[in-house]
Amino acid sequence: MTAITVAKKSTDRQNGDVLSFKQAAVTIPEGAIVSVNAAGYATNGSDAANDVFVGIAEETVDNSAGSAGDKSIKVRRTGVYTFVFSGTATIADVNTLCYVSDNQTVALAATTTNDVLIGRIVEFVTATKVRVDIRDRA
Repeated sequence: MTAITVAKKSTDRQNGDVLSFKQAAVTIPEGAIVSVNAAGYATNGSDAANDVFVGIAEETVDNSAGSAGDKSIKVRRTGVYTFVFSGTATIADVNTLCYVSDNQTVALAATTTNDVLIGRIVEFVTATKVRVDIRDRA
């Protein structure tokens, strides 16, 4: 493909805060952590090999009786969310990267098998709850 040499007006830009993903043959509840699996379909977040975190479900979509790709789900890709913490959280965990344990739970590295990165802990709430900035994954 040749590089452009004149101004290009893009008509297909979108904000990107909420995107739609084709969904696996599962039910994903609103508020769940969502990952894309190795086949490329949105599924409930988990510590599965080859899963990649993509955001938080904006709606509940039941595709359990369908085939992968029959339905799509809207996923919010930015924000700070409160999650259940696997293990015992402390104030010292603030500013630490965390990883998906299941569709509502996060954990620190070395306590999960596949380390599916979700974001950075920005607030200690209790020993079992933390707030995570899902935009901060570096």
